Amino acid sequence: MNAKLLIHCASARVQDFIYSFICEESCRMCKRTIYANGQLAETLFPDDDLARPAVVHRWLGERPHYSKVLCECCWERLSSETPLMGFYENYGDRSFPIVSGAPYTGELRDLIHRFKYEGDRLLAPDLAAIMLGSWRLGSIFVDKAPAVLVPIPLHWKKRIERGYNQSELLAQEAARILEIPVAAEALKRKRPTTPQQSLEKLDRFLNVADAFVANGAKLSGKTVVLVDDICTSGATLSECVREVYRSGAANVVALTVARTLLRKGRISGNGRSSLLS
Repeated sequence: MNAKLLIHCASARVQDFIYSFICEESCRMCKRTIYANGQLAETLFPDDDLARPAVVHRWLGERPHYSKVLCECCWERLSSETPLMGFYENYGDRSFPIVSGAPYTGELRDLIHRFKYEGDRLLAPDLAAIMLGSWRLGSIFVDKAPAVLVPIPLHWKKRIERGYNQSELLAQEAARILEIPVAAEALKRKRPTTPQQSLEKLDRFLNVADAFVANGAKLSGKTVVLVDDICTSGATLSECVREVYRSGAANVVALTVARTLLRKGRISGNGRSSLLS
C-alpha cells in the first residue's frame, strides 16, 4: 500500500470519527433520524425514535462505509434484491451484456429520482453499492488491466442546469472499489436530446441516434464499462455502445444501478434492435 493511499484511508477514518459525533440525517426511506454513532445517540437521546446507520461492507478489503442517508433496516431491505443480467443486441447483431443491481421499482426508484432530479448527492455511495452488487456477474466480461469506467454523459447545458452528472458520481464511487480508472471525458453528448422518459420506446432510439461522440485515443483497445443510473428501453446504452465500438474499444459491458424489467422480445427502430434475456 503506497503512502498516498495510507494518507487517504487515515483521513477517511478521521472524517468518519468526527462525523459520528456531530452529524445526523433522516433516513431517505423511513424518515427516522439516524446518527452515524448509533450507540452514542441512544445513550444521549434514549427517548427519541432513532435509527442505527447502515453499514455497507465494501469489496476488496475496503473499510466499511457508514451510510449517511439510509438506516440499517432500510439498507438491509434495499440490498436484498437479486442482481440482474441481460444481453442487448446492437448493430450487426453484436450483443453486449448489461448488469444491474436491482429492478427499477418501488423504493429504489424513489431514491434514484431523489438522486437524479432533487440534488441528493449523498445517495451516490449507497446507490453505487447497490450497483456493485451485480459486479460479480459483469466482471466475467472484463479484463481489469485495460478496463476503464465511462459514465453516460450529459449535454453540457443539462450538466450546468443540474449541477452534476449522476452517472459520473456513480462511476467515481465504483472506481474506489474496483480500482478501475474513470474516463469521464472519453464519451461526450454532442447535441441535446429530449428526456427519454417522455418518449415512447421506439422514439427513444431515434432521439439518441448519433447523439454521442467517443474519443478513440482514450478508448481504443480498452474494455469499456459504461456506467448509468437506470436502463429502461436500452436505447441510450445501445447508442453509446455503438459509438464506443466505433472508436476502437475491444469490449463493452454496461453497469447500472437499476433496470426496468422487460419481457423477452425485440424492440426495433432506426436500424437497430434490442434483446433482453
